[in-house]
Amino acid sequence: MNQDRIESILALDCGSTTTQALLIDRVGGEYRLLARAEAQSTVEPPWNDISASARQAIAQLSDILGWPLLNEGGHVIVPQHQGGGVDAVVAITSASEPLRILLAGVIRDVSLESARRAIQACHSLVDGVVSLDRRGNGVHALNDDLEAQIQLVRRLTPDAVVIVGGVDGGATRPVLQSAEAIALACSTLPPGDCPPIIYAGNAELRPQVAALVGAGTELRAIDNVRPSIEVENSAPLQAELEELYRVRKMERLPGFGTLASWSTIRVLPSARALSHSVQYLAELDGINVLGVDVGGSSVTVAAVVDEQPGLAVRADLGLSYNAVRTLETVPLSRIQRWLPMEVEPAEILNMMHNKALHYRTVPQTRQELLIEQAVAREILALALADLVPQWSQTPSCLYPGLLPKFHLIVGGGGVLAQVPHYGQAALVMLDALQPVGVSGLALDRTRLLAPLGAVAMVNPAAAAQVMERDALLNLGTVVAPVGAGREGDVVLTFKIEYEDGRSLEVEVLYGSLEVIPLPAGQTANLELRPSRRFDVGLGTRGQPGTTKVEGGVIGIIIDARGRPLPIAADPEQQQEKMQRWLWDMGS
Repeated sequence: MNQDRIESILALDCGSTTTQALLIDRVGGEYRLLARAEAQSTVEPPWNDISASARQAIAQLSDILGWPLLNEGGHVIVPQHQGGGVDAVVAITSASEPLRILLAGVIRDVSLESARRAIQACHSLVDGVVSLDRRGNGVHALNDDLEAQIQLVRRLTPDAVVIVGGVDGGATRPVLQSAEAIALACSTLPPGDCPPIIYAGNAELRPQVAALVGAGTELRAIDNVRPSIEVENSAPLQAELEELYRVRKMERLPGFGTLASWSTIRVLPSARALSHSVQYLAELDGINVLGVDVGGSSVTVAAVVDEQPGLAVRADLGLSYNAVRTLETVPLSRIQRWLPMEVEPAEILNMMHNKALHYRTVPQTRQELLIEQAVAREILALALADLVPQWSQTPSCLYPGLLPKFHLIVGGGGVLAQVPHYGQAALVMLDALQPVGVSGLALDRTRLLAPLGAVAMVNPAAAAQVMERDALLNLGTVVAPVGAGREGDVVLTFKIEYEDGRSLEVEVLYGSLEVIPLPAGQTANLELRPSRRFDVGLGTRGQPGTTKVEGGVIGIIIDARGRPLPIAADPEQQQEKMQRWLWDMGS
């Protein structure tokens, strides 16, 4: 594939609710997004064809541009010629169901947790856990009760079983016991129903595990996920699960074959494509980047911290398909704390159940909008919690339990991109993520970020230029001091010097959100002088600093509410706080 000859690119993003088509081409010497079209997903009955909605969106693009993109047979015209078409097609999808995993191992907080971290980077769910350490906690967790393990496998019918345990050259008997139990359980299943077994444990035991499993069961033996106590090796397990997800889930989507035949490269999972884009943004300027996407059936968090990428996909959390399942995970009291008014639990339950049934609906009232944003805060925080422990030893992590320092935070998904006021999107991200220090805030308003991760694989220059010009809406810069105090205490004094020579000096009080206008495209110098109990991201409380900040549609946000974010124990006081925060953000 000659990237120099690829100029016009059709990017398809096929989700569980909507499908969008994007056309990128060279304009005046640089690549730009020429047009975007959207259609409702047709992956479900009565259509049962994911490519049907893609055709609908592509046909809309043709109408907008006056340029034929589909031939008479309904297929994309490739390559471009005088009569129409494009030079390349890329496609991503998040429409398939997650891969359901049964996880088996020896010690829950070592090898099993390493496996969990590998699984969370794929579009997968851990449906059950079998452990020999007798600490039965978690989803369908069991200890060494053999009969119960057999019944668990039969009841769950997972898409795959992952067996881990033992460092290389270490313990053998417990690992073989685990493999023997799984093999016995699988042998009781009807022919053809036995899931593939992925063995990522003690490498020396592969022959014995293969003998226990037998020739009738598919066994995939890969590198140990925990070769030593000090070393975690998650990449081989991640790669194996992603390939299994492609074969067992993505490729079985109705109409996927048509989509794959159009695409110049392999169709990517949306989460992996988002991770590619976040890594590109990080490498571009050598910065830490956090990207989040809140969808109807899943939530994705992709990040780069000190040049180390991280990805977490929560396929059990979402705002439409998985709305009810989300409520099984998130207590209603945690949702209520983000509302500026009293809302009965039954009202929240009814709204979310209706959302699960009618997943294409949008909030009709302010109360419904705020409930949806409240749920988004909680599921974002849960997804982020899967990654935070991985960053605890990085230089950018200044305070245990809080985010590392991120230079750029990007939010995506309908609940953030389709807000009536951008201040609401910023507040959801600030409440859920609780950034520290100085960070840029941006919004993936047109859902371009993930598709550009696929575009970069056929034309990196096109992806880079569209990302810079068209993909992200700059909300502004947030300054979030770390520390705690009493309402009314002075957190910091800041002085802002604008490009035109004007300056402004303000004292910021604890518990407040201050918004200082600074238009997009403008920069300013910010001098920060925190009080002795607060740190503005320099690693030392009370240390002053100066920084150059960029403006945006909101401007500069001084979040002086403290870190961790204090939540009032009294519901009425918290409602008053929430209303004040919304007012502070202009909503």
